[in-house]
Amino acid sequence: MQAPERLQSAEAGWGPVRWVLARALCRFKVLDLGQVPTTTRTQALALQLAQWSPYPHTAHHTVWQGGRALVWAWDHDVVLRTMAEAGVAPQRVQVWPESVLLPPMTAGLRLVHTLQGVEGQCWKGGLLLQSRWWKDAPGKHAWLDFQRDLGLPAEERLAEVPPVQTLALQATPTLRSAGPSGLPAGWRDERLAYALGALLLFAPTAWMATGLLKTQLALQALQASISDVEGTARPLMAARDQATRIAARAQALVALEPYPNPLDLMARVAGVLPKNGTYLKEWDFQEGKLKVVLVTPGTPLSSSTLVSALQLAGGFDNVQVVPANDPKVVVITMEVVPVRATSDV
Repeated sequence: MQAPERLQSAEAGWGPVRWVLARALCRFKVLDLGQVPTTTRTQALALQLAQWSPYPHTAHHTVWQGGRALVWAWDHDVVLRTMAEAGVAPQRVQVWPESVLLPPMTAGLRLVHTLQGVEGQCWKGGLLLQSRWWKDAPGKHAWLDFQRDLGLPAEERLAEVPPVQTLALQATPTLRSAGPSGLPAGWRDERLAYALGALLLFAPTAWMATGLLKTQLALQALQASISDVEGTARPLMAARDQATRIAARAQALVALEPYPNPLDLMARVAGVLPKNGTYLKEWDFQEGKLKVVLVTPGTPLSSSTLVSALQLAGGFDNVQVVPANDPKVVVITMEVVPVRATSDV
């Protein structure tokens, strides 16, 4: 693993170290917690993160946009090991995912060079809606798949892959969190939390110094707290194990049937038919090969228009028209592109 870039704070000597983590080392996910009460959104985020993250020990950075949580997660053990190799004390480090230091945009789609690879982003109203990382610039099919996953209508999609932009990383995050309740959250709040945590750690130590009785009371309270934490952790671990089993079963099913659902294929074909009474007469789909017979009661169909529309619909390759005796009958053969199992990266 290459050591992530890091930016030293302007405070010399004892200031924090700002560590820029490459986008390639992060997994990204958008969690919609708008229906969860603001007082329990943090707990809901922790539960979903435990189910989603594949790492034994996960560290993460979250940007709250109303009820949406933008989450960058990474392998905490790997980053700690890299810090040790660089001679940096972890307690002095602020880790920033590379994406939050890139200049924002108001709306649209873009591809950006990252420290390692390329990141695709979708923005709307100054908010980051989605992000995806590729090792190299995506091809046309991968770019269209990214836009379809966003749910963009056909008229808003970019048919051609845009040029990859090179943007300078900013010294401070450009994506700022409003907190799970919508209130501003910044570095002062973090320092206050650290101070309160230090106070809570110091208080039991002071009580133990007053005598044996207070020591015994503190130990009893600590044992009760450990029991509560263990009781809380059990359902989380069980939920994560169940999610892992479900994911494994889903991957096995995808491996058994690599092609899209036939209903989805029919919907794609029906979506490109002209609105002149044209209907589907025959459907033959076997081992990735699809043959359809279309009949129109009116003006004969334009074969080239149908071929172009099916190619733009996505998921079809090598679309060809087979000659037919009847000008009102069009026979089309094509290859169905297998479903590519993708993960949140």
